[in-house]
Amino acid sequence: MFDIIIIGAGIVGCNLAYQLSLTNLKVLVLEKNAEILNEVSSANSGIIHTGYDPKDDTLKALLNVKGAALTKELCTYLQVPFLQCGSMVVAHDDKEIDMLKALQIKAAQRNIPCELLSQEIVRQKEPHIADTVIKALFFPTTGVIIPWELGYALMDNACFNGVTLKNSEAVIAVEKKSTYIVKTPKSSYEAKMVINCAGLYGDKVARLAQADYPIHLIYKKGEYQVTDKTDASYLNHILFPLPTEKGKGVLAVKTVEGNLLFGPNSTLVEDPTHQDTTSIGLAEVNSKIHEIIKPLPQNRMIRQFAGIRPGSPTKDFIIENHENWVNVIGIDSPGLASSPAIAQYVIEQFVQPEFHPETLNRELYIHPKPLLLMSLEERNALIKTNPNYGKIVCLCEDVSTQEVINAIHSPCSTRSIKGIKRRVRPGSGRCQGGFCESKIVDILSKELNIPKQQVLYDNDNTSFLTPMEDLYETK
Repeated sequence: MFDIIIIGAGIVGCNLAYQLSLTNLKVLVLEKNAEILNEVSSANSGIIHTGYDPKDDTLKALLNVKGAALTKELCTYLQVPFLQCGSMVVAHDDKEIDMLKALQIKAAQRNIPCELLSQEIVRQKEPHIADTVIKALFFPTTGVIIPWELGYALMDNACFNGVTLKNSEAVIAVEKKSTYIVKTPKSSYEAKMVINCAGLYGDKVARLAQADYPIHLIYKKGEYQVTDKTDASYLNHILFPLPTEKGKGVLAVKTVEGNLLFGPNSTLVEDPTHQDTTSIGLAEVNSKIHEIIKPLPQNRMIRQFAGIRPGSPTKDFIIENHENWVNVIGIDSPGLASSPAIAQYVIEQFVQPEFHPETLNRELYIHPKPLLLMSLEERNALIKTNPNYGKIVCLCEDVSTQEVINAIHSPCSTRSIKGIKRRVRPGSGRCQGGFCESKIVDILSKELNIPKQQVLYDNDNTSFLTPMEDLYETK
């Protein structure tokens, strides 16, 4: 019997698992994928929005401002990179300047620091900004993170502190008695409370507990392009167009890792599994990016990807409790920035644990420092203690064998090629895995004690290698 079952291990589920691990409650996390953070949380802009954009009197407005501050605190505490590069919302004419001034008033009401910049100052800060930009509203506290790095740090510490994580266990049925019986293809689990953080499938999971649950989520696909890290100096801040009803628009992001990110567009889709990029979508990104920056040539792009965001018909987060079944769904932008505050809100409003977390003795699990960020002296000292730190498997990102092994055997174990890529970045550079992917297969096979044919690329049933006999028809 568990006190709480969390369904879904995206960034919200990870925040909930971590915060509940600081209590004396018995908590289980069920994730349908082979890896956590494998859907919405693995394909977004990584921006910690300050909170000027959401409409007044919404959960988004309340939780975005709180969540942005909490995210920075969490990153400091868990030693996760947080790049506070600031952002600019740009204007091209007098009408848009008036809109900037309205945003400035809203930001002041929410105690968000900002400043209206002249064209001259804007160009000093961003030499490659579009020629048509005449003013910008500057938000110095806007930051950017690596979403899955924060998520892994949260879940590692949750598991380290006693939370149980079950991957590859999709919830297929729910039975309500005095408690909840949550069923997966592998087992059944009982809990006093269930928190539904199932992301793209949040409404469907809600209907397992309440067959006539009325809300149907809306799916928006956003497509992105990524440059090589050699172009990092081309951009100094995050650049936004003015927000519209469709969202924050196509933007330019300087990432923590040093890549540049352009996108997303926003297209309504019916199927949340269709995360393909399209020539039309990427053309739209290329066209709109000209409105904020002089774009780099297409031959500088090393990757394209798409992510699906689950929106709600109310255009606000849905956080509700019905008989100890808590739905936390429709978490689109600014969901990443809001996620620590969402978890805090759920616990304060619905869980209300009768204890003080600070009185519990909890240890902190810190991810090993990346080799890429070490000095030569630190590297040499580490290699002397463990030669695997001197065996480089990814030349683009300078990743060692031991860093991959550490990821596999972390409290929240990583068991796939894409999981390792998110954890320690092999395959994220210019060659996109052409050099290192086979080496990652070898390490996973050895450390997990499985044949190479069973090494997963991404999710269950995505074996990276195909047996030779399966390539040919047999008589």
